[in-house]
Amino acid sequence: MATRMMERNNIVDGFVRVGDAETRMALNEARKQVGEDAWKHGASPEAKEVARAALKARGVRYEDHLTGKLVDVAVAQTHPNGETRNKLRVTLEDVHGDKTLLSADLNSEFAQRLLAKLDPAIPDHAGKEVTIGGFASMVERDGKTYANHVATLKGADGTEITANPEHNAKAVERVKAIQQPMLDAGMTDRKVLNQLADSAREKYFLELAEDLSGRMKSLGLSSEAPQKYPALEMGAKDRDGVWHNLSLHEKDGELVGTLQRRNRETGEYEKAPLQFQPGELGGMQAEACFADGKRILVALSRSEPSEHRDAFLQAQLYVRGQDREGRETLEPIHDRPRQVRMNEPLAAIGANSREARLIQERFDVGAKALEPYKAPEVVAYSGPSWAVILNDRGR
Repeated sequence: MATRMMERNNIVDGFVRVGDAETRMALNEARKQVGEDAWKHGASPEAKEVARAALKARGVRYEDHLTGKLVDVAVAQTHPNGETRNKLRVTLEDVHGDKTLLSADLNSEFAQRLLAKLDPAIPDHAGKEVTIGGFASMVERDGKTYANHVATLKGADGTEITANPEHNAKAVERVKAIQQPMLDAGMTDRKVLNQLADSAREKYFLELAEDLSGRMKSLGLSSEAPQKYPALEMGAKDRDGVWHNLSLHEKDGELVGTLQRRNRETGEYEKAPLQFQPGELGGMQAEACFADGKRILVALSRSEPSEHRDAFLQAQLYVRGQDREGRETLEPIHDRPRQVRMNEPLAAIGANSREARLIQERFDVGAKALEPYKAPEVVAYSGPSWAVILNDRGR
């Protein structure tokens, strides 16, 4: 059973595949044709025509709607460039058991409108066929043209499911509650006020999405994510922008694991098993062999301690090659060694885990250096009331 992830693209005015290289290149080409300013302005009939033509030229599919049994509503977080983004994830399943995951930013108009329709759709349409679509509605305001991004949700009989109007009203109340103290204090900066409004709306719809997720789970329809097992983990992006995710655990006194990467041709994720042994680079190494014949050497080593931090476990990924004289070479696929850390399930076991004891034995690295990364605490700024509000919101 296959799984694909789709997202709503406002310029295309349709759904496109997430993380697909051909899609990304086609949209980049369209962006150059349309021009940076017009692209940033958002949806327009002209930009839509150019974007769809670029996708067709590369043989890339876009879809006007997504259809399948409604089996899950969930919330996820992504961390692009260190920024946390809340995502709405809606899972649809076809007759073959293949799944489509619709991913949308929770701060987007499309996601919030869709949530207002998903609310009355549960439980009557849960586990039944639905069709999710959308369109850009162009409106004139203050002499300028803007696009409203409307979500549609239809039942199996093709009837549109009416949104619950209470949600927009309650979101507006949240916005007024957070903006009013600022306005009373004399705040006139529209940018700050709009940021407050966006944050308040997103928080309201995040709570709604979490509520809908719980209701779906109570129906026994949720397509739960696989259980995350205790492991040591590391992620590194190669010079082509492809992420490689390393997972390690102890088995029968040895260190084993997997290296996962996304295949640029198929868009699917594939894993290669790893069995670590003392190797040519010191420390321990294992070689991952993928279906396309590519081999990646995973090298584990102990970092050099300094006066500021203890030694930690680090990993570097290499590909084999040859120099001009035909001698074998190893070329790292990412810029620097990356620290290997416990995931949360393993950290809950801590120093008593078999993995922590094995790393201590093989690399002389203690459990403290394997703990998950924790961002440093930020001390709240004690200033004017509006500054405190912004700081509390993370702005």
